[in-house]
Amino acid sequence: MVTVSRNTLTIDGDDLVIVPRGLDKLWGFRRRIVVPLSRIVEVRVEERPHHVPKGWRGPGLDTGWKLSGTFHPHGERHYWNFSGIGPALNIKLDGSGRFSQLYLSVGDAEQTHKWLAGAAAAHRGPRRAQRRA
Repeated sequence: MVTVSRNTLTIDGDDLVIVPRGLDKLWGFRRRIVVPLSRIVEVRVEERPHHVPKGWRGPGLDTGWKLSGTFHPHGERHYWNFSGIGPALNIKLDGSGRFSQLYLSVGDAEQTHKWLAGAAAAHRGPRRAQRRA
């Protein structure tokens, strides 16, 4: 389990579980988000999240410095829980589920990036080998 700035991230079996902390559950209209690790395409650190196109908001909160909820850029659906300080963790998904990307405030973006990217890669490795066999 990794507890970071505004979210708690855990891996439960084959799933990444994201639980927004505090009032972010209310503002973002999500108590938790469960994403199969197999859906994670890329994990990166977004150094300048304020420059990422957000599209229209709904439902959620956008105060300029606080983004929490669902945003719709370019026909996609992204979930943001970002407090406006520092970089954001960007999790790109394969698009087969509810969200295409997740942007999360984290205390240590590099450490969380390494942890999650490693878990997603480890999860994909055996499945690819099984398909080839």
